[in-house]
Amino acid sequence: MKYKISEVSNILNIPVDTLRYLEVKDIVNPSKNDNNKYRFYEAWDINFLIEFKKFRSFDFSVSEVKEILHSDDLNNFIERVDERQGYFEEKLTYYTLLKQKNQEYINSLNNIKENIGKFSITNCPDIYYFMHRFNYKYEAKDNFDGLFESWLKYFPFVETIVEMQLDAVMNRNHNNDYEWGFSMRKDYAKAFDIPINDKVKHVKTRESVYTVICAGDKGSFSLKLLDGALEFIESNGYELVGDVIGNLLARVHEPSGYCRYIEVWLPIKKK
Repeated sequence: MKYKISEVSNILNIPVDTLRYLEVKDIVNPSKNDNNKYRFYEAWDINFLIEFKKFRSFDFSVSEVKEILHSDDLNNFIERVDERQGYFEEKLTYYTLLKQKNQEYINSLNNIKENIGKFSITNCPDIYYFMHRFNYKYEAKDNFDGLFESWLKYFPFVETIVEMQLDAVMNRNHNNDYEWGFSMRKDYAKAFDIPINDKVKHVKTRESVYTVICAGDKGSFSLKLLDGALEFIESNGYELVGDVIGNLLARVHEPSGYCRYIEVWLPIKKK
């Protein structure tokens, strides 16, 4: 019994274009009519396609599946499948942490509204971070020795961070300088062994005032958004003792307009 490519596509739920691609990759080689070049698949060919789907489900690449189907002896095949165990262990660790990270993100998002204009004394997270943009100007990525590209691979564990230096904050009526970059919590950085060089700063957990600020559309970010937090610090007998850092939580469209919600930590100590 011979089957047309459309029939095989229907039987195996594999798009016709994918079947043609698998032919190019030598996964399967159906016979062709010499006159019209129509492909015809036999049960033997379909068996290879079924095995292809099976081993792709183990997350083997197309080239690896080709070797399994057309090259591996039993020992090579056993070794290849055995190596998957370590691969799945890494994936399990990744998705366990990702589930944890996503729940933390959900919690932060759900608490945005109640934290705007409210202030609490807590400890900031222990993080690594580096800055790549001063106000509206990006630093050349060649200056980071591959750091920028490497950290991009670790989303969503990497946060978009804003740093507002102490001097600028204290002179915010005349200075609106700030920097943007990437950050990652120390426990995640250790879990993934992220690359770190002299561009990366380390901020240990420290007593801070926590709040959420809301910046609007393009050009609306201002250090004066910290006014309420600084008044809280002063009225409670504290002083600001370091640079302010914040994570961009969400960019959304509210009835009042475009809004960027940013959680911030202002390091403090008693006067």
